[in-house]
Amino acid sequence: MEESTRYLLVGGGVASVWAAQNIRERDNEGRIILVGGEKHPPYDRPPLSKQYLTRDDYTAEDAYSKFDNFYPDNRIQLHTGVKATAIHRADRVVTLENGSTIRYEKLLLATGSSPRRLEVPGSDLQGVYYLRTVEDAEAIRIALQHSRRAAIVGAGYIGVETAAACIERGVAATVIEPEGHPWSHFASPTLGGFLRGYLEARGVAFHFGQIVASLEGKNGHFHALTTSGGERVEADFAVIGVGITLNTQLAADAGLALDSAGAVIVNEFLQTSDPHIWAAGDIAAFQDIVLGRRWHAEHHLNAKWQGRAVGAIMAGEEKPYDQVAYFFSDFLDLHMILRGDPAAQAQTKLLGDLAGAEFVELYADESGRIRKGIAISHEEPKLDAVSDRLEELIRAGATLESAGAESVGL
Repeated sequence: MEESTRYLLVGGGVASVWAAQNIRERDNEGRIILVGGEKHPPYDRPPLSKQYLTRDDYTAEDAYSKFDNFYPDNRIQLHTGVKATAIHRADRVVTLENGSTIRYEKLLLATGSSPRRLEVPGSDLQGVYYLRTVEDAEAIRIALQHSRRAAIVGAGYIGVETAAACIERGVAATVIEPEGHPWSHFASPTLGGFLRGYLEARGVAFHFGQIVASLEGKNGHFHALTTSGGERVEADFAVIGVGITLNTQLAADAGLALDSAGAVIVNEFLQTSDPHIWAAGDIAAFQDIVLGRRWHAEHHLNAKWQGRAVGAIMAGEEKPYDQVAYFFSDFLDLHMILRGDPAAQAQTKLLGDLAGAEFVELYADESGRIRKGIAISHEEPKLDAVSDRLEELIRAGATLESAGAESVGL
């Protein structure tokens, strides 16, 4: 039996739930159906590498984006545990994996991303984990409760936060990273060196400049890994954080335009090459009004903000998406925010107290124009004002030379 709806939201994450809310705030009558592949309603992923790993009392329900009554109260029909398998654009119909079909007037694709798999011998052993879902976090938490040593592959957000959770749990953590310092894709050597020292002082061990050559097992369970440099790291379990793959096969099969990274190209209104289809979150290659370039951002707040914007747009609001990208991380007793373009690294300027972990590092392009700021603090509330000042500097096109401690709120 085929259903029909005005709004069909495909993807069970934060972008879809915020789109649904913003649609309903502007369209009280149009039917909304939200389809997600996981058995859970939409939930926030940042807690999975933070509170979920460090607190035994943290539950899946604690991470849910909305209370259960949100969906019936707003007449949002939720289909969980079922994926969309095909889009028939000519008929405006989506087929689900259970064989049912849904006819739509307006379609949002917010299918997110999946962890990139480590393709080495032994990668299918028990005790080798990835961190993306509630079930992943639960499995890693159980491993933490019963282990003494962990091996972590990759020193990005997931790797650093998981290593920090290990230390908080009293589990020794060894991190293998191919580059020369943590957060290498967006942090300068100065910031990376600070982070390395901070984590090492608290017990994290690093192997930089190496990749994993193989994983070894005993009785089918992970026991050790060997690096490209010949180092052997024994551990009770491993967590792999080597990047993501965009879930854009559904869009590609439907013939929507993709960029060279495989992200779905959208305009400033988050609309795809099909005027009846929008995209938001990880998969959306959006036109960044502030930075003046097209890119896709893989982070919680990007998905939330784009979800809010696209919901309003789908319900008739003609307002382009215009946000300065915002990333954040929490580990041990530190908090980090990043505003702007993660790729900006041509020139840097450090303001504040690096040794005391109370500082801001500004990043500029070749012309000296500020394109990014990263702030670190022990006190999370302090970062709100810093974040606002960083946004002002980026929007104003301020230069690195002109920026001082007072300009970032230090």
